[in-house]
Amino acid sequence: MADYNSSLPMRTENDGDAVIKIADGTTPSQHLAVNADGSINITDNSGSITVDASDLDIRDLSASQDNIAISDGTDTLAINGDGSINATVSASNLDIRDLVFATDKVDVSGSTVTIQDGGNSITVDATDLDIRDLDASQDNIAISDGTDTLGINADGSINVVVSGSAGTPVCDFNTSASVAKDVSVNHDYTVTALMTLSIEEVLASGSGKIKVQVLVDGNIIFVGFNSTANPNVRVPLESICTAGAGEVVRITITNRDNQAQDVYSTLIGTEAT
Repeated sequence: MADYNSSLPMRTENDGDAVIKIADGTTPSQHLAVNADGSINITDNSGSITVDASDLDIRDLSASQDNIAISDGTDTLAINGDGSINATVSASNLDIRDLVFATDKVDVSGSTVTIQDGGNSITVDATDLDIRDLDASQDNIAISDGTDTLGINADGSINVVVSGSAGTPVCDFNTSASVAKDVSVNHDYTVTALMTLSIEEVLASGSGKIKVQVLVDGNIIFVGFNSTANPNVRVPLESICTAGAGEVVRITITNRDNQAQDVYSTLIGTEAT
């Protein structure tokens, strides 16, 4: 330190030979007081003391007398009375307590999982499941139209109800006497209302030669001739030809002989709804 003006430097032989007081340069009578333990007291004289340092080494903190607020600058962490904190967890993969069926749900994908219902029930939302092959000894499948279910008899057979009747047989005969040479006669049959006629067979005959035509609703479906050796004409339609309700099935016979003759015809079939 600089010497006072016109002062001589001080020299001592041993430590402690000189005692120096620190005084206020403006008011020299104000001396710095030193405590018995060598410490000094600092007072702000009702003003303030500014500490420039931001990283101070102080005593260890004690939970019994020190409080530290943990904050992000806006919100401060709250501590519950039991010392716990309330936390909002955004993670989806946590190792937590053992799960309880009644209250916990686990979403598992890509793994084989064994699920137990704990005596309750498990609801499966899927409607199309790939399961084991069905076994007649342990699996039952109801065949239904959504209202009625197919019944199976004890012998494995089923009862079939055939809708509609088996039909009404038709055997319509007609004869025309003394049909002149080259003259045609018609045998007409009109199908009953609401019915369909399945034509099974047409028969025609004469004592001489004849030509036979079968028409359905004006359309020719068959033409045939007899002979002296075989005077009968048989048309085996076998139900491959049908006529609808109100339509006319006509058998036309033309006398191809050289004299008048009686001719005969029969229509055989079944009418059904």
